[in-house]
Amino acid sequence: MAKIRVNVYIDGFNLYHSTLQHAHPDNRWLNLFELSKRLVSPKTEEIQTVYYFSALATWIPERAKKHLLYIHALRTVGVKDILGKFTIRERKCPLCAKCFQSHEEKKTDINIAITLLTDGIADKFDTALILSGDSDLAPVITKVKKICPGKKVGIIVPQNQSAMNLKQHADFFKKIQDKDLKKSLLPEQVTYNGKMITAPVGWLPKQCLFNQDDKKCQFVILPETFSGIKHLNFS
Repeated sequence: MAKIRVNVYIDGFNLYHSTLQHAHPDNRWLNLFELSKRLVSPKTEEIQTVYYFSALATWIPERAKKHLLYIHALRTVGVKDILGKFTIRERKCPLCAKCFQSHEEKKTDINIAITLLTDGIADKFDTALILSGDSDLAPVITKVKKICPGKKVGIIVPQNQSAMNLKQHADFFKKIQDKDLKKSLLPEQVTYNGKMITAPVGWLPKQCLFNQDDKKCQFVILPETFSGIKHLNFS
């Protein structure tokens, strides 16, 4: 019997700001394909495509550089990135009434909606999972279910969000657990287009390994999902 085809649509900024930035900063080097696999049933479901929707903060070069490294790392595991952009918006301080400029991310919800609708019409999935808490995506969920009968749309709720509006429109919802994040990390170093990419400092967890030779505690990056890693025993 053929497995249920699943596509995953990840709102990068929503995931980052709700779950990774403060609660799990050392899980930012997150393997989104592996995370997606942990959110489906391997016996009956199969991941087809994982999309990552985001944008680069180009006015902050160092931040944009790290983000681009992460995007390249995601490509090595088959994640497809679709990038929007930031626009400059004029704002007024409610206290002093002075005007100032801020950057506002645009197109992520539109890109998710277009990609989801296009894939549904082209019959590229049986079930779509949207990882986001953005209520602006509620209309597209309703539209997909209307024009693509038989297809299901589920919500993966980021931590620290309720996503109540999305839940009301979706067929089902799931929540991201701490263990899903910890077991879905990219290796510290990956190769992209023939070049080695190293995770930015602080983007992976550290574990304390006691060195019997010099009696010192050494911190090393050791994600649980590294292939070939065995527990080290100093006894």
